[in-house]
Amino acid sequence: MGSSTVHELDQDFINSFRSPATAGNRIRDLNPISFAIIMLSCSVTAIALPGPAGPAAICLLFAVLSVAAGLAKTFLPLYGKLFAVVGLILFVLRAAFLPGNHILWTVGPISISAEGIIQGLNFSLVVMAVCGAVTFFFAVTPMKNLMLALEQRGVTPRATYIILASFQAITDLGKNTKVVMDAQKSRGIETEGGMVRRTTAFLPILAPVFLAAMSQTEERALALDARAFNSRNRHSHLVSLRPVSSAEIIVVCAVALGAVLSIVGAVFIWN
Repeated sequence: MGSSTVHELDQDFINSFRSPATAGNRIRDLNPISFAIIMLSCSVTAIALPGPAGPAAICLLFAVLSVAAGLAKTFLPLYGKLFAVVGLILFVLRAAFLPGNHILWTVGPISISAEGIIQGLNFSLVVMAVCGAVTFFFAVTPMKNLMLALEQRGVTPRATYIILASFQAITDLGKNTKVVMDAQKSRGIETEGGMVRRTTAFLPILAPVFLAAMSQTEERALALDARAFNSRNRHSHLVSLRPVSSAEIIVVCAVALGAVLSIVGAVFIWN
């Protein structure tokens, strides 16, 4: 590789930090604050709309948006599991125990009514819409971009670092647990089987996992000190976000207006 080629690669690497970060997708390139407002508005709309049709449409919207964002392979299976576990349990509990005038089935002390089924379906879909908004937001938005957007809006760097470090600590604990469990398996310790065996194998890994977490915390503190994190001067960033376009502002305002209108309708019209 010639010196000119190396120089071109260095220039490309340097220029990558000069341009705003992009994922190559319009949905994933939305400003984190704008996307948070959109997801919050969708949740409010699902809660305010009457009947199960509105929340069901919001849930379907998340599925369509995940395809458009190129995240269908990761979001849809997770969202399907939420529906199969949380949504189904909420629906069954509401449908089985809410009283109603039109009894459809009676199984022992449990009377299933048409009103209970409708209310259970509506409640479970509303919860799934809110869960879908939260899940889709974190699937689209990297935490570092969200913290950078908050810092640009005036949030102190200490607060954004604490939030980011808290989320990163959860990820690190999961990775460290997997590493220690694999090490235990390589030593011939049984880590699979019944509940008693799993508990017996899991308890000894707690100490190494938390010791590793404490060591990583100390390393982060030293790294922050080396980068003058506590300096009162304005901080610099290797990553920059794309400026908010006028079209993005229009979309956010339209979605927020729809949420406001749904609240007005829920207060003065549908109720």
